[in-house]
Amino acid sequence: MLAGALPLKIYNNLSSPENFRSELHRVGGVYGLINTGKNIKQYIGPLGSKDLYQRLMDHLKGRESNSRLQRSINKYGISNFEFVIYYWHTDPYVNLTDIETVVIKNFPFENLYNFKKEANSSLGYKHTMDAIHKMKLRLKNKSNHPMFGKTHTSFALSKISKPGNLNPMFGKTHSIGTKLKMSLAKSKISIGLYDLNNNLIGTYINQVELSNYLNLS
Repeated sequence: MLAGALPLKIYNNLSSPENFRSELHRVGGVYGLINTGKNIKQYIGPLGSKDLYQRLMDHLKGRESNSRLQRSINKYGISNFEFVIYYWHTDPYVNLTDIETVVIKNFPFENLYNFKKEANSSLGYKHTMDAIHKMKLRLKNKSNHPMFGKTHTSFALSKISKPGNLNPMFGKTHSIGTKLKMSLAKSKISIGLYDLNNNLIGTYINQVELSNYLNLS
């Protein structure tokens, strides 16, 4: 395995990426695409970068690229960007997730195009109101659900279910206290008990609690 963190390798003149193909093809690593123009922001990846040349080409062509970064490239032009290699390797089995997180945390998050503060984590990311609205609209039509009109195969069901002693509750029963907690968690409304003059006598979390108070089944 060939790998390293220093010295940094910087590539500019990204409008002619074919000049870097021999150095970056089949080389993996954690990289940065830095806007050296007005705002000095950067995107740090790998997104499974086992071939840095391919990742660079993805960004240049807008394929599987960070949307913030892509808007900035469209606005400022690729001539205002540099491709920086922070960590490189030639081992296809290297896990870059932790290394990417370390690199991200070495920069102020507000100076990054990245949506998340940690690789493969939602930390620091919030959906916009527009994105939330679009997700709600998409799921409003039940046919958009990936399982709409489909059923699990018997093999899939066997994997999902946990029969017999594989079930964590096998041979066990919930205590009365646990059942009460479960009932409380599911309760959405309370029940009121009134006398004939419409005076409130008491409120109860559900019909079970009320029946216990009245000593009824």
